[in-house]
Amino acid sequence: MPITCIAIDDDPTSLESLIEYIENSPDLELIKTFAEPLQALSEISASNPVDIIFMDIEMPAISGIELASLLRQKTKHLIFTTAHTRYAIDAFKVEADAYLLKPYSVLNFIKTIGNLYPNGKKDVNPLTVFEDHYFYIPVQDESGSLIKIDLDELISIENSHQEIQFKTLNKNYVSAKLDLIKMMKMLKKHPAFLQISENIIIAKQHIKSVLGNQVLLSGETSYPIAASHQELFSTFLKSNLLKPTNLPD
Repeated sequence: MPITCIAIDDDPTSLESLIEYIENSPDLELIKTFAEPLQALSEISASNPVDIIFMDIEMPAISGIELASLLRQKTKHLIFTTAHTRYAIDAFKVEADAYLLKPYSVLNFIKTIGNLYPNGKKDVNPLTVFEDHYFYIPVQDESGSLIKIDLDELISIENSHQEIQFKTLNKNYVSAKLDLIKMMKMLKKHPAFLQISENIIIAKQHIKSVLGNQVLLSGETSYPIAASHQELFSTFLKSNLLKPTNLPD
């Protein structure tokens, strides 16, 4: 089955280039294009979901960020196409899957689609975003910076109220929960991480010792293992215990 797409951009030149890229990609099927964001809102809201919505950010009447927040449930993947880098934080908040910076080449376009749909298949590995062993998070400070988190250095993730805390070997970071719901779901499925309570995910490689229901990690970090996750943790331990061997007499 083809990967269905919708393109939204008020700039005719940008929209024309995007249409050309889509139409020249054998795995993509362009369902509809919109130059007016309010028209897009009206029609897409009443239509069936698609696989990808490509969306400009700076548009009249309503911005792409605002439009995306209203239409996010109508697409599996959201890709922003914009000439401005300053919207990267806002893109996180509406769970954008990619951010194509204009003018982007056809190679960048193909690579972006390939990351979401390896080999053109619709069944996507949800961990594709971690193929490079790092990801970026928006941190809560005055600068609105994006911080690179290396998976090898990530010790644990704590989900509390409106914040998520990332503990690494070098430093701890806090980000808004709203920005990273999708990323948290993917980390829970990542084979290198293990959930030990409703709110805590830990890196298996940073487990130093286990005493009763307490797990000690790198950086002198420790957590209790919730009763609801004891069975899962015990299964992990059993599968990693050194098996005794029978030595010859």
